[in-house]
Amino acid sequence: MDNIKKTKILLGTAYIIILSVFLWVLFSNFSIKDFSSYEIIKSNTDILNNIKDNNLIFLSLGFFLFTVVWVLLLGFGSPILLIGGFIFGKWIGSIIVILSLSCGCTLLYIFGSYLFKNIIEKKFSSKFSYLINKFKKNEFLYFVIFRAIGGIPFFIQNLIPLIFNISLKNYFFGSL
Repeated sequence: MDNIKKTKILLGTAYIIILSVFLWVLFSNFSIKDFSSYEIIKSNTDILNNIKDNNLIFLSLGFFLFTVVWVLLLGFGSPILLIGGFIFGKWIGSIIVILSLSCGCTLLYIFGSYLFKNIIEKKFSSKFSYLINKFKKNEFLYFVIFRAIGGIPFFIQNLIPLIFNISLKNYFFGSL
């Protein structure tokens, strides 16, 4: 095996291990119900407000990094939207959440591109050649429309553009 294949296997294995540990820690401390309700945030209101009042910049950077890692590992943003809006308010929270989700999506795209691009091109390029040609003409516009369409899970929506080989700049700003 050449070095690129070994690196891809090592990175893929490390990703699976990190994801497994993250999920184990997450679900040992929280239930799925906690992520779909506002109760966990309301019960920790005093702690969050105290941290925000004393360390807004530190909390903003920590939240930003946590969100990037969250999207990179799990790929969905619903709880992040709730928590960011609650902690920072609607304007600052929106800015931090949108930037961090876009950065996380872009890192996931880069990671997916490195690991899966060859496989995806072999499997899907002939099936989606018409759409690939459409995307090539105006990939930013088509990608923004693709992002606006609902019903596609966020994680899958972050990786489907690998089929169309979207430039990194258009991917980031289309996600933004």
